[in-house]
Amino acid sequence: MAAYDVNQKPGETLEKYYKRLAKTADQRLVRLEKLAKEPNYEPAELWAYRRARLDITKWNGGKSPEFYRFNVNMPKDQEKLLSKINDIKTFLQRPTSTKKGITDVYKKRAETINRKFGTNFTWQQMAKYFQSGAAEYWDSKFGSKTALRVMAVLQKNKDKLVKAVGKVDLKDIDTSGASNVVKSKIKELLAENKLKVKDLL
Repeated sequence: MAAYDVNQKPGETLEKYYKRLAKTADQRLVRLEKLAKEPNYEPAELWAYRRARLDITKWNGGKSPEFYRFNVNMPKDQEKLLSKINDIKTFLQRPTSTKKGITDVYKKRAETINRKFGTNFTWQQMAKYFQSGAAEYWDSKFGSKTALRVMAVLQKNKDKLVKAVGKVDLKDIDTSGASNVVKSKIKELLAENKLKVKDLL
């Protein structure tokens, strides 16, 4: 799908240009709100959407309307109108303003992690990992790189883990090639019994 053309068309007045962009942006906002109710897309109202809400609130004088939309209160001052147009363009040009863009972000993230850590996560698994709060928990506990190395080892042993979460010991897991730090973190996670393998792997 070709990217939306955010440039002003020949003969298009500034007002018409604003209305065209604002209408398109508002349609995307509505789609993102619906998308946030679908599996794997719960954070659709973050990223580009959140930035758009902040910009819209700024243009509404700090008020927080029930529905955040760009195509209201068109500035009469040309300089302000151009500034608002730039905010709308920023939103439209962000990858996470569309479903495809959000999917692509997760796919690239999965590809990078798989290449770097020797895993084979799908983009859906990566979406679940980052949305579940597990990423935040693991990052704060181990640091992101160590957390992903731990996940790589766990994924390779997922059949054992899924069958007996809470009963698996470090000796049951193949940690060949893993550093002592990674081994100790895996042991720590197993001991805590907080690892929701079925959800993450």
